[in-house]
This record gives sequence, structure tokens and C-alpha cells, in this order.
Amino acid sequence: MKKRILSIAVAATMVFSLTACGTSNGGKEKAEESKTASAEEEKVIRVATAGNYAPFTIYDETKKEWSGFEIDLWNTIGEKTGYDIEFVKIDTPAAFAELDLERVDTIAKQITITEERKEIYNFSQPFFFSPYCLTVAESNTDITCWADMEGKNIGVKDGSADIEVIKANDPEGKVNIVLYEDDASCQRDVSLGRVDATVYASLVLPYDLEKQKDLKLKAVGTDEALYTEVDGYPFCKTERGDELRELTNQVLTEMMEDGSYGELSKKWFDIDIMNSEYAKEYFANNK
Repeated sequence: MKKRILSIAVAATMVFSLTACGTSNGGKEKAEESKTASAEEEKVIRVATAGNYAPFTIYDETKKEWSGFEIDLWNTIGEKTGYDIEFVKIDTPAAFAELDLERVDTIAKQITITEERKEIYNFSQPFFFSPYCLTVAESNTDITCWADMEGKNIGVKDGSADIEVIKANDPEGKVNIVLYEDDASCQRDVSLGRVDATVYASLVLPYDLEKQKDLKLKAVGTDEALYTEVDGYPFCKTERGDELRELTNQVLTEMMEDGSYGELSKKWFDIDIMNSEYAKEYFANNK
């Protein structure tokens, strides 16, 4: 057995020597090609997104086309940095797993900046502020603000952060929480009057109603949101992640200063989010 191993080793050495001597220029060319391919790969930002969350990220399966506020935002970032933007269609839970493995560079789907996530990722500066308000049936005239919720039922997706928000606003437990497996079921029951209200992003609601004509819902108390979600882009805590995060921040700052961010925001939401009271309050408290 030892002789066989030695023979293979010697043969391999001879083959390697012959190959190295006979194709030295070819090997050099391949090495240069590899470097070029690596450099080209570095000029691609891979953005994971599900494409099912209007108006932020939308993928048309028939036309094979992307659209949405965040899609426009990332295409602009690509134009201004010289990077190609590659959208990777994948849902959020799996997207975070891909980010952890560094198979994608960031995630686009109105990702909330939380203290827990900040322990794992470095976030870009906020790119969006999303107010969450009470949502009730279109015919409901009894509930116009949180004070009207005493003794009422509120539907919430099981495991949602909304549960903690509700408890903070209702320390005495005067509002009955009804848990649901998903937002769609909750919205349907609110629309049918089976439950009094739910908590939902007021800027996203119009797109849900456009998509589901049978839903008869409205947001109330929009002048005083229950809470405001602060969204950013997560990056790995690596050299590449830090570089892409810095580039992203530079472009976001530039867009907010030259007005191009405001144009995109008005295109999708009819308002410039950065001029909202939520954004102003955040930046005033985080200078």
C-alpha cells in the first residue's frame, strides 16, 4: 500500500511539473482571468427580496419584471455607485439565512432596525419611517383612536411585535388581544366585523385594499400613530459589508439632499417620508 501511494505521489508530481513547464503562460492567463472575474463580482450588489410586498418590492411573474419603491431605490444606488444590482427572489426568513452565509449582501423588504438585529448586522442609515395605526372596518364609526379601544377586541398576528406595543398602551389589560396565524386572516375578520380592529402600516394599507377589493378597511388615528417602524438595510459585519454599507449611506444622503429621494417617495406614497414628523423626530433625537 505504501508503494502505491508513493507511486501516485511521484506520478502526480511529474504531471504537475510537465503541466507547469508546458503551459506556464496559460496558467498565468487563467490566473488573470480569475482576478478579473473576482473584480467583476465585487461590482455586483446582491439584494435579497421576496417581491410580494407592495409598494416596496414587487415581482411580476408574468412579465418577469421588478418594481416598487425599494427596487427603484436600489437601482438608483447602482447607477450612482457603478455597481450592478442583482435582485435575488427569496422570502425574508430565508433571506436572513442567505445573508448570514454571505450569499447575498443585504435584504430589501421594509426591514426594521431592532436592537437584536444590530447585534448581528450593521445597518444603513434609515431609508424609511412607517407609522402603524389602528385599522378598522370601513363602516366602523365607534373607533377613531386608541382611547376608544377599551373593552374592544384587537386582532394581532401571533409573535408580532405589535403585541408588546398593545400591552405598553394598555397596561391594565382592558383591550382583548385575539391572535391570528397571519395578517390576511386578521384583516379579513376585521373587515367582516368579527374583531374590532388591528394594527397595520397605514402607508401600506391602500395597496392591500387595491389588491383585495373585498376588504373594506380604513386606518384611524393616523395623526397619532401607535408606533413608527424605522427601516434600514442590514449588512454583514465584514470588510465587504462595511464597504457596501458606506456606499449605500453616501447615496442615500446624496439622494435626500438633491431631492431625488423625495421624488421616489412621492411617486409611491404621495409624500416625502423624510419630511414627515416621524423622520424629523428621529433625526432630532439621533444626531
